[in-house]
Amino acid sequence: MNSVQSSALLVLSLFALTLIAAEPETGPPGSVNNLMLTVITPATNTIWGVEDPQTDEEWQVLIDAAAQIIDVSRQIKNGGSGPNDSTWAQDPAWQQFADVLIESGVEIQAAARARDLDTLMDVSNEKMYPPCEECHLQFLSGAQ
Repeated sequence: MNSVQSSALLVLSLFALTLIAAEPETGPPGSVNNLMLTVITPATNTIWGVEDPQTDEEWQVLIDAAAQIIDVSRQIKNGGSGPNDSTWAQDPAWQQFADVLIESGVEIQAAARARDLDTLMDVSNEKMYPPCEECHLQFLSGAQ
């Protein structure tokens, strides 16, 4: 093999590796329970625990928490790798609960970007919190 062929093979190999690395994962993201415990709970606690953000950094924490809620809620709509996750994802009530989380996250994120604490609190307490409780009651046998 000459140097031109070696170079061409190297370029093709690197191109193939780039394509493989760029492929999105197609399997479940993990269990819904794990996503709830590691992402949703800390993000919602951040939002529900807000007091009086003043700085750009404090508002950014809320924007980021809302983004996490949006992203993970989109994932859990499809279920996960837990034993009940695929069954839950097929339930219309599950889909509705996930949709409310997504919508709430979008509204909370917009309120945080606008530095509108009143709207942020209203959405988090009046729109997001009640369906969270209902979902826990329906799907997790009374977990709070």
